[in-house]
Amino acid sequence: MSDKKYLDFLAKFGISSAHPGGFPLTKAMLENAGLSKDNHVLDVGCGTGETSVYLAKTYGCKVTAIDLHPGMIAHAKKRIHDNGVLVELVQGDIQCLPFEDDTFDVLFTESVTVFTDLRKTIPEYARVLKSGGRLYDVEMTANRKLSSIEEEEIKQVYQIPRVPTEQDWVMGFKAAGFQKIELLSAQALISQQTVIPDASQFDFSQSVDIEAFNTWLSHIQIMDKFRDVLSYRVYKVTL
Repeated sequence: MSDKKYLDFLAKFGISSAHPGGFPLTKAMLENAGLSKDNHVLDVGCGTGETSVYLAKTYGCKVTAIDLHPGMIAHAKKRIHDNGVLVELVQGDIQCLPFEDDTFDVLFTESVTVFTDLRKTIPEYARVLKSGGRLYDVEMTANRKLSSIEEEEIKQVYQIPRVPTEQDWVMGFKAAGFQKIELLSAQALISQQTVIPDASQFDFSQSVDIEAFNTWLSHIQIMDKFRDVLSYRVYKVTL
């Protein structure tokens, strides 16, 4: 049995935009990035491939997508094929990215880094970005330091190593060599869009089971219990 029940749940349900803010926030961040066809973009933890496909279709840039979960890779492969776009899809561990140094202009990742060891993953982001490259990262962030009991309860649901505060994230970016760290307002980003974006989609797999539904229920319960404590931030960091 997998020790990543929450990620398994996302894959089984084929949820396209599980991160906070959903795909409306994704589109707003991409617009903020000012992308062009000359950019090489890495979609880190690409999930079902929704962001990767949108990048390729809307901006015409070179897109590489990576995810470790085989279920997500299957969803992404199908989406890429169905949309007829060119996206390089890689199955791999983002804590040890299988790419050369200074490869990408922009990295996008949405509620992915928190599931990893930040001390390994964030330096990898910096390594594969070109000088002056930008990282957009939407991540779970605790509004205050949690007690050990509180943190353990949250960690058990999501199988994450820790529940970082904003200070923890900022310190991690700085330690990896990022020079400029900005906090973007999700509400302001989304309000700048002239078209109301599509909502998240589901693509249920045949492996949906009671464990997946129980994980979903646990997620809903934990978000309600810690609604004043658990939040998210949109980090824009530049090398």
